[in-house]
Amino acid sequence: MACNCPVPTALTTITATTCPTELGQIQRAYFVRKNQVVWDTATAGAANVPVAIAGDVVTVIAGWNILKVAANDTKVVFPPLFGGDIVISPAEAITQGGNDNSTLNGQTYFVAFPDSTFSARFDQLSAQTTADLKLLVCEDLEVYFVNQDGDIIGDASTTGTFKGFDCTNVALGSRNVQGFAVRDSNIISFQLDADWDTIFEKQTPTDFNALTGI
Repeated sequence: MACNCPVPTALTTITATTCPTELGQIQRAYFVRKNQVVWDTATAGAANVPVAIAGDVVTVIAGWNILKVAANDTKVVFPPLFGGDIVISPAEAITQGGNDNSTLNGQTYFVAFPDSTFSARFDQLSAQTTADLKLLVCEDLEVYFVNQDGDIIGDASTTGTFKGFDCTNVALGSRNVQGFAVRDSNIISFQLDADWDTIFEKQTPTDFNALTGI
């Protein structure tokens, strides 16, 4: 998040939260290459990108089925459900100085908000699934989240559109094997822009289960 200069004439009015908002537990993620898929939520999919899904809405499976089998940059991939330990951890603000001689009067200067880090655990992946997931680290990606209610959560920063959140460094760690009575596991992690939580929107599927139906 960058500060505007000059600042607005008056403070920005803070919108009241009339209904408490919870994203819930993220149980699945979909990935697509960056800037390849945009859902038009203003005119029921008429201006979707790519044109292959024109007229399809994000809450209906038809468009997702097309993207699942696409043979180009618009392909969306659907990893298995996470096994647990799903968190999005905000990083502390980057600052300069503070009670030392590096700034005037020892003041602390705000510099920036760093990226947030997503991490989750996959359980009992096959060797092939592990290999496929490890290839994502080489890609420039967006991510959609699916919570325990089956809501698809994405980026609605541009009015009338819905897309995945920008993410970086999508890395699947090596297998953790603890032997008897503990499932094998792999940890996946990636970074989200610091202001991802200012642009999110939920879309609730109407004819499919986004957790298990695709």
